[in-house]
Amino acid sequence: KEFMQEVGADYMLTGAVNSIRDREGKKQVIFYQINLELIDLETNMKTWIGDTKIKKYIKN
Repeated sequence: KEFMQEVGADYMLTGAVNSIRDREGKKQVIFYQINLELIDLETNMKTWIGDTKIKKYIKN
């Protein structure tokens, strides 16, 4: 697109964050899973799909 000719978005980022609370021995732990998709709004194609998992220990 030409400079200053932009009207709307080219891409849309969608996703979800899920969490699960659990115990490992005497420690509390939370698992997070993040899933993301980048969608080209002109073609409606998924141009990027990514996910990651994070584990956090909780202090008592």
